[in-house]
Amino acid sequence: MKYNKFEKLVARAIDYDIGETDDDMPKTAILSMKYAKMGLYIKLLEKLVAFATCFFIIANAIHHW
Repeated sequence: MKYNKFEKLVARAIDYDIGETDDDMPKTAILSMKYAKMGLYIKLLEKLVAFATCFFIIANAIHHW
């Protein structure tokens, strides 16, 4: 079972190791530079959403304090 480019991109963006078969040792998905850059932006977006969520939770706690 082969992974397509999108599956490799998502696996790399979320730091999920993949293997080609059930008996295969998982390894980092190898991507071309174009897809690696897209993975970087997906990871950046994920981190920005987490940061914004934490900011609003803390702001709400301070507001009701």
